[in-house]
Amino acid sequence: MLNDDEKIIIKEVVSKFLRTNVVDINDDTLIDSSVMQGSVLFHRMISRINQIYSIEIDNYANIKTLRDLIKSINSKI
Repeated sequence: MLNDDEKIIIKEVVSKFLRTNVVDINDDTLIDSSVMQGSVLFHRMISRINQIYSIEIDNYANIKTLRDLIKSINSKI
């Protein structure tokens, strides 16, 4: 289960790919390819998360919000 500090790390990664401020990121923030400039950025973001946590998130279709991403990470660690 991710602790608060780890969630901040995730928010920092997401904010870089969304090109927005970390404080504007919350559990309901959309993070799928519909809000990024193409699916390539989304896949790069997931790859970065995979590297940080040494996991393999493989079901991208279910990830629409930050909450979904955190749930996916928690299921892998």
